[in-house]
Amino acid sequence: IPMATLAGILMVVAYNMSEWHLFVKLFKGPKSDVLVLLNTFLLTVFIDLTVAIQVGVLLAALLFMRRMAEVTQVGYITRTLLAEEEEEEDPNAIRSRYVPDGVEVFEINGPFFFGAADKFKDALNQIEKPPRVLILRMRKVLSLDATGLMALEDVLARTRREGSLLILSGVHAQPLVAMQRSGFLDRVGEENVFGNIDDALNRAYEVLGLPPRERPPQARPEVRREMEDTPAAASIDPSSAHAS
Repeated sequence: IPMATLAGILMVVAYNMSEWHLFVKLFKGPKSDVLVLLNTFLLTVFIDLTVAIQVGVLLAALLFMRRMAEVTQVGYITRTLLAEEEEEEDPNAIRSRYVPDGVEVFEINGPFFFGAADKFKDALNQIEKPPRVLILRMRKVLSLDATGLMALEDVLARTRREGSLLILSGVHAQPLVAMQRSGFLDRVGEENVFGNIDDALNRAYEVLGLPPRERPPQARPEVRREMEDTPAAASIDPSSAHAS
């Protein structure tokens, strides 16, 4: 095959593989994505494809972690707008429960990793008067890394110094296993880890010497079914660990 013919064939193949129409569409996306695209493209053209892929993957990973940290919300659910932002049709909304004086409820919305740990610590610093019971609601935390565990350890140490009790509510499978493997579950006490907010509040009532309350009929399970298959789940009240 003549080299000129082979070169022409390669040009056509390269053009079809490049998908220029998609390349143009990507420029209409978020600026951060466009920046990753341009960096990868320019590195491919002027340096090397291997380097371009490595840098592109690294930039995309950093961008993803930044976005995850931005979407994660942490704060007082009994004292801030987080309670007002709860969906009205949510059967497990905290505003439909009785939270007595001396009990504070925090909620983490989103992955709890190192990108969100600082938000968590800042939210805790908003506490002016140590509560007798601090409930940490984790129904929307599907993943927990080592930095998140360290943040939880700091909370546990702080509550013990202040004479408060830490209760965890709505713990999913992966965070539960991570807590068990790190030994955090033993330190916080398995009797203080629950699958839903109603059982967690009843534990708080018990500490305060108040009578327990029945779970509202409209309440729904907060934890995925995988939790029932985790080693630590056997020690948690099955009625509070059913899945949605």
